[in-house]
Amino acid sequence: MEDFAAKELLLLSSADERRLRRMISNRESARRSRARKQRHLEDLRCRVGRLRLENRAVAERLAAISGICTSLLQENQRLQSESATLRQRLSEIHRILFLRPVQLLSSSQPAVAFSPPGSGGEQSLPSLMT
Repeated sequence: MEDFAAKELLLLSSADERRLRRMISNRESARRSRARKQRHLEDLRCRVGRLRLENRAVAERLAAISGICTSLLQENQRLQSESATLRQRLSEIHRILFLRPVQLLSSSQPAVAFSPPGSGGEQSLPSLMT
């Protein structure tokens, strides 16, 4: 009787054999699918790590560039203010230099610009230059 059961197990029907092969194939396919999914998950974790490092580096670079930009804006504002002051001084110097000859021609007294050194007439021009 045991001999008969062993032969019966060995002589599975073709339908049972196909079902068993399909079951084994499905298990192997599921194993490969889980392995692929695991590799993909590991790849994503590595990518997340790289992107976090890159993001941190970009944020640090942005902070440094923002600091430089702020510094440059302040320097630019200071230079524009200095430029405006210097333009105003130059305008005053030109006005004085160009009006003096007119004053000389219109007045009978010598102009202050041509007064001897130490007489006090040269005070207005140097004060504009400092």
